Amino acid sequence: MQITLPPFSALLRGRSPLWGITLICALLLWMGGCQKVERTNDPKLKPLQEMLDAQLPAGTPESKVLTFLDNRGYPVLPSGEPGTIVTSIRHIDQQTVTPVTARVTFYFDANRKLNTYELQRTFNDPLPKAKEQPAEAPPAEPQQLAQPNPQ
Repeated sequence: MQITLPPFSALLRGRSPLWGITLICALLLWMGGCQKVERTNDPKLKPLQEMLDAQLPAGTPESKVLTFLDNRGYPVLPSGEPGTIVTSIRHIDQQTVTPVTARVTFYFDANRKLNTYELQRTFNDPLPKAKEQPAEAPPAEPQQLAQPNPQ
């Protein structure tokens, strides 16, 4: 059994012009929704966006986002809003070999799954100083065995 569909013009016959415009708008929105979400216009933040898109896609559980941040040493900052995680990510721009820092806000739904995130470029904070290791004492000289005094 073969199903044949009427031509497109037959679908529009007897309908208001508004219906056709609505259909075209719906198709355009659908096609636009299939494209990658642009979160930043800053070319220095693009590599950071690509990394986050690859590692933390929409639907990622909040616990996995926190593990991702912790494993990379990114601090979790106070957000003041429920359902959000804020962090500061320092990234090295490969072209200029200079640091770029972004404030990243992750937004979660009621099921604690990642909806989206927002990138904002911030000033570069100085790198935290490494903890100084206490200087080791020089090795002790071996003790010599006491020799009896000949007298």
